[in-house]
Formats: sequence, C-alpha cells, structure tokens
Amino acid sequence: MQDPLPIQPCPGPLDTAVALPGSKSITNRALVLAALAEGATTLTGALFSRDTRIMLSALEALGYAITADEAAATVTVSNTEAAAPLDAAELHVGNAGTAARFLTALLARKSGGRYRLDGDPAMRERPMTGLLDALVELGAAEFEFHGEPGHFPFTLIAKGYSGGTAEVDASASSQILSALLLAGATTQTSLQLICPQVRPAYVAITLKMREAFGAPPLEASASGEYTLEPLTYQSPGSYAIEPDVSAASYFLALTLLQGGRLRIPNLGPEPLQGDAQFAAVLAHHGLQVEAADGEWIATRDLSNDIKRDHREIDFNAFSDTFLTYAAIAPLLGGSVRISGIGHTRHQETDRIAGMAAELSKLGQLVKEEDDALTIMPKPNELRARALRARNAGQLLTVDTYEDHRFAMSFAILGSCDLLGDGQPWLAIKDPACCGKTFPQFFEVLAGARNLEAS
Repeated sequence: MQDPLPIQPCPGPLDTAVALPGSKSITNRALVLAALAEGATTLTGALFSRDTRIMLSALEALGYAITADEAAATVTVSNTEAAAPLDAAELHVGNAGTAARFLTALLARKSGGRYRLDGDPAMRERPMTGLLDALVELGAAEFEFHGEPGHFPFTLIAKGYSGGTAEVDASASSQILSALLLAGATTQTSLQLICPQVRPAYVAITLKMREAFGAPPLEASASGEYTLEPLTYQSPGSYAIEPDVSAASYFLALTLLQGGRLRIPNLGPEPLQGDAQFAAVLAHHGLQVEAADGEWIATRDLSNDIKRDHREIDFNAFSDTFLTYAAIAPLLGGSVRISGIGHTRHQETDRIAGMAAELSKLGQLVKEEDDALTIMPKPNELRARALRARNAGQLLTVDTYEDHRFAMSFAILGSCDLLGDGQPWLAIKDPACCGKTFPQFFEVLAGARNLEAS
C-alpha cells in the first residue's frame, strides 16, 4: 500500500483546459454492443482503466477478436459469433460491477455454455440477484452458487434467450436492466422485461447506444415494460466514446472554489450522461457553464462570492456526483440535505456511511439516513483541525475505502488553500484506487493547478 498522497493546494484562479478520459459506462456498453454486432467496430476515445481492462480481458478470454491501441485510445472489436463466446471459461471481474452484470447477461446467450465467474471480496457483496433471477425466469440460464446464493462466485449454465417475459428487480442497480436490454435481444422472438422501478439515467444511455448499433428506438410502457423485438445488431463502423461527465464534476467543483476559467474539450450541449445535471447544482453557487463549439467552458467571477444557503438536493439521477458535492460542502457555507442516494450503499463501498465518517473526521456535523445525508458545515473547525495537524507535523488524512470517487472528491477539497500558506494540509490514502475509472487523475489535477493558459 502506497503512502497517503499530500494534496498541493491550488495557488489561484484557474485558466486551463482539462482533457477527460472516456466514460467507463459508455466504453463498457460499447464493448458489449460491438461484440454482439455484425462486422468490425472501432471505438474512439475509449477509456483504458481497471474496469474497462477487465471487460477487454474477459472478451478476449471468451474468444472475441480485439485490437487495442491505448496511446490512440481506440479499440476494435471484430464479431466472431461463430466462435465466440467460447463454450467454457473462468472469468474474474474484480470489483467491476458493470463488467460483472453485462458479462453475465452476455454469456447467457450461448446455449450449452458453462462459465465460472468470481470477483473481489467487495464484488461478492454487490447486488446481482435481480439479474440472476430474471435470467432464470426467462429460461436463459441456471446457476450453481459456490458461496452465498445470488452472489459471486457462481457457475452460469447458459441456455440462450428464447423470448418470454421476466419481472426485473433493478432497484439496487440500473445495470441489471441495462445488461438485459443489451444482451437479451434475439433474432427469432420478442422478449418482455417488466421493470417499473429503475433509475432512468443510465438506462437512457443504454437505449440510445442500442440505436447506434441498429436497434429501433425503445421506450418503456406506462407499467415499465420493455419489449425487445427480434434484432441483429449492426456495426456502425466506428463509435465515439463521450468523455466522462462524472469526472468533469471534480474540475467543475474546483472551478467553483478557485474561480477563473476552465475548458473541457469534446463535450457537447446534450451529453448522453445524466451526470451533466451536476453543473446545475453548482450553478446555484455561482458557477457558469456554457457548451459551445464542442466543449464546455466553466467560469466563476471572483468578484461575486459563492452563494451560501441551506439546500435540499435529490441526487438520485446523478448519484455518482454526490460525493463531489459532499466533499466540498464544508466550504459552501449553508447546510445541505443530499437525498435519493440509498442505492449507493451497495456500490464500491457504502458511500453514505463512508462519506459521513470522513466528513466527521474533518469536524463536520453529519446526519446519516438510509437514503440521505445531511451536512452542517463547520469551516472553522476544519481549519482548526488542519492547523493542529500541521503543528504536530502531520496532515489530515482521508480514507478512500478502495473507492475512486472518495479519492477524487476529497482531492478537490484538499486543493483549497485552507491555511493560506500554499502548503498541503490534507492527504489521500490509496490514491491508486483512481485507476478504476481515471488512472491519470492526480496528474491531470496537478496540470489544472499550474495556472498556465492552454
């Protein structure tokens, strides 16, 4: 385990551009669609991170033909459906929930296939039951569990999709429904998925991306039923991966705190990703974000103070960014109740409990609920604790729970020159956990702080 990483405060207002990596969610969806589509598909702007490498390695182990060029951020997947997926394989998905769910649904297509799947200890605790139950109900798979039923590790005995109807419980993760929407379409018969309770943002990404690979538009009925008509995916030839808007949240927050101007290339006015709504959360405090000429431009005029008042914000539709906001809440003045985040207790870690614990260590008053977190900022107490640590020759240190979003969110808090001397006061444990989605995060953050216009 590497030593905690001291965070160097930002010396002044920003005037820079930040090139973000591709979206993990879009990259992994595109890899599955490319594997299912007829022909070869080249993905441009693809993310190369721990989670996407897990997906790439799994597809290669299953016999799919893949050519990757990390320097160019491209991946080409050639459909070899006659050979892939192989009839048998052992796959390890780490703690990559997207890969775990998408691969499980993909493997069910191969009638007669037998596959053993496992993951890290944390993945063994993450929700899979809704997907596995739906596959059994559809007659697409059977499972032999080698630990707790409904969880990794298990052996999947594939029977193939042959239509039918299934009730899908995707309340724990929208990825459960997305996995079936991607892989469940057959060339013979229609298939119905009934899923009245699901967070819609990532499902919308899935449905839009299906269209790019030749699927007709698909909407849920009033009762939450999705009808997948017979379909053969077709390669679009190339598919551009959108930059990670969740990653943009950290640099938007930094711009709010520091002031100045930030450009984010290759983002348009209507991104696929629902996390774009986070910009409106920061707009309340005075951040302006404009989308023009294929990039976002974020600014905050330092002549205007950050707006400080009590807020109640429902983060359900863009919950990956709630940690960004919670981490900087000590500097925003007014109290905030962040709701709609109960499902985040079952992600890489219990994110509500983890955030409550870390903010409490920093002297903030926090009320934890099943589905919400209320933060009452105490900026003077934060400074007092940072100063006591400094006088003791130490830094305040944040635990990250092997969760990349804790590391990146608190790095933005640490970028504030809290003690006014330009010296680090906060350190991040296990900064390498950012490799899950943004391996170069700390290098990019350092570049954003250098005050050199791009």
